[in-house]
Amino acid sequence: MDRISKKAVSFVGAVVFLIAWAVELRGDILPSQVLVVYNSVTASGTEMKDYYLAAHPDIPAANVLDLQTSQLNIYEITYANFVTLVRTPIRNYLLQPGGPEPDTIVAICLIRPFPHRLLDTDMPDSGDGPSLAANEILAGDATNCSLDAELSLLWQNLDIGEAGGMMDSKSDNVIDNPYHKLTAGIQTFSRANIQVQKTFINQSNICWLLGGSGATRLTPGDMYLVSRIDGNSVAEAKLCVDRAAGLYINKALVKVLFDEHDTSLGGQFDADGLFSNGPADPFWGGNDYELARDALIAAGWNVRYDATFDFIDSTEETGQLIGYASYGENHQASGNGEDPPGSSAYLSGFNFAPGAMFNTLESYNARALGGLLPFFDQEQVGNFVAAGGTFAVGNVWEPFSFTVPDNAFLMLNLLVNGLTWAEAAYTSFPALSWQQLALGDPLAKPAIIFDPGLPKGDMDGNGIVDGRDIKWFISVVMNGLLPYRTAFPALDPVARGDFTGDLKVTPDDAAAFTSALLGLP
Repeated sequence: MDRISKKAVSFVGAVVFLIAWAVELRGDILPSQVLVVYNSVTASGTEMKDYYLAAHPDIPAANVLDLQTSQLNIYEITYANFVTLVRTPIRNYLLQPGGPEPDTIVAICLIRPFPHRLLDTDMPDSGDGPSLAANEILAGDATNCSLDAELSLLWQNLDIGEAGGMMDSKSDNVIDNPYHKLTAGIQTFSRANIQVQKTFINQSNICWLLGGSGATRLTPGDMYLVSRIDGNSVAEAKLCVDRAAGLYINKALVKVLFDEHDTSLGGQFDADGLFSNGPADPFWGGNDYELARDALIAAGWNVRYDATFDFIDSTEETGQLIGYASYGENHQASGNGEDPPGSSAYLSGFNFAPGAMFNTLESYNARALGGLLPFFDQEQVGNFVAAGGTFAVGNVWEPFSFTVPDNAFLMLNLLVNGLTWAEAAYTSFPALSWQQLALGDPLAKPAIIFDPGLPKGDMDGNGIVDGRDIKWFISVVMNGLLPYRTAFPALDPVARGDFTGDLKVTPDDAAAFTSALLGLP
């Protein structure tokens, strides 16, 4: 992984179950605070919207906006079309009487298919070439970004003054994210000034820092948390919704994998700032993999951390993963590590538990949505969903390593600090108006339990497998998980009743359950 810089710009090519979903106690994002945006021109857009709303029947009908134009039936659009086809219609919708208001919406959920990339205003595809992207950012004129990241600052007229010059508009380069590295829920920040234009400070013609005070200073309350329901197909996007619904994560049975290359042979890409690698740099999140590892272990999670030449593939890690972070195709950078197997397919064979997260140090790991092809054999967020994943963050154009999402906030905030997926994702983004997006249900928040599930077949948790377990085994098979979890909120029915290893309790498990009941080996 080469570094070209203006200083340090570099490429990247026991939380308890009941408390965990006590919405009223912590002020989680409510269904009434989500705006669902879709495009009915495509039949699959309507189908996917209906599927998402079926999972969230409490989202009001007034919180659903159909943009209804064939011009959005593509994976990337110009900035001008973003303004006229997306930003302005959403603004107008929130300003009209009778519906949700600008300060009552907290999260925006984009429904597949929906464009995910905005083209640079004067060098449209420059973000697809690392050298061209570097030239644009060093010239203070990179306006390409993810649609989602630009939409998070819906009320800021970032493009005003843009004429291809150095930092002539706030859409040039990156904006410091005020929510980065925080652990507080988004509801703790006032949204009263969300429509006020903010003050930004041009720092070294390379980035915009936060200026102003009071109403003119950007805070987390002035942002929308934008997350999308997406995947390589409608069927896979639906599975993404299913896995996030009523999510339980059994801390006793899952692990997090952090896979760096051999850091003794070369630098760490997860510890980069923009101006310096230290707390004085607003974009620096620390030595990320190591910080995330230590914090998760301290909170009682099972973590596998590897900083050797070996790339950990699915034959070397067969456990259920709740978090996956690696250098991906950058694992082999400068000969510091092994080349991942396959072509944009090294996730094949991993065992991802419901609720699993994906965050790799690859420049284009969110490029291949909407039918766009991947780059440089890099793994893709859509492939992660196809492999069993639930949540992902990624980059749609070359991001440079100082803007890559930080696991120390992404994973800690979802698994330890009780934030929703949308909140956790945006606390991990060092920059706004840039290349990152979040994939997954913005409302999702797991209930964390600790249940080893032993002895196998002991459905009521009394320590033995006996006749009283039959009722509950049959209940799970016939009625699903909800009645069981209502009766036994601290137990994991899958850990106790799944004998086949498919992470389900079905009639296929009945023979093995019967053997356990009879005490047979």
